[in-house]
Amino acid sequence: MRAKRRSGQIEQRRQPRAHLLIIECDSRKLAADGLNLGRAFGRLVKTVFPEKRISIVQTFSEQKLTENLADVFREYGRVRSILMVGHSNEAGLVLTADGLRSWSVVGNWLQIFEPEFCFLAACRAGKSEAVRDLFKPIKTLRQIYACPAALYKNQTPPLAVLIGMLLKDGKIDEEVSGALRLVNYVLTGGQLYRWRRAETGPGEEVKGRLLDGVASLFDQGTWDLLERLLPRKHPPS
Repeated sequence: MRAKRRSGQIEQRRQPRAHLLIIECDSRKLAADGLNLGRAFGRLVKTVFPEKRISIVQTFSEQKLTENLADVFREYGRVRSILMVGHSNEAGLVLTADGLRSWSVVGNWLQIFEPEFCFLAACRAGKSEAVRDLFKPIKTLRQIYACPAALYKNQTPPLAVLIGMLLKDGKIDEEVSGALRLVNYVLTGGQLYRWRRAETGPGEEVKGRLLDGVASLFDQGTWDLLERLLPRKHPPS
């Protein structure tokens, strides 16, 4: 009996990963702000990729979230990629209506799914402090895509394109990803960082702070401020 049970556990662990888990954090608040993008995006990708295993969770309280994630895990097991939509800053994410939770706590909630990719549609979630804390509890996590500055609704399409690329091809083309993120900045002022685990490990703190500084410098709000502060040259009349 013991051998059979062990064999069953190994078989369950080796089952293919589900493709995508979408978590819309504090859904009522996002809906009130017109930012409840997770459910709409989930319906879209289920239509475009009907053969993919995709799950959508809208959060309300932590107690309910515990039940919802347990249900997802029972049905799907491990998940290759996770998209989280919510209000946040570099210190943490408003995971549910119960309030802000640190990124390390968010990582503790997600680690059971053993994701490889994480996409964060949330403000300042791409800061080095945030991604470092998210990587720590999730040992399987390879890449995080997130904005290191304020994120606006019109700046989120590149996340959708990258997720679509991953669902379609099973990988993200780095050249296409880089070009897409550059074009997004030129057109909308939106920044999107791609972080690898090795880029947030010991000895990488200085580089992380440098990238944080670059994000602040190139934040569209910063450029608007500079335009107001610096005198403009007017053509002679």
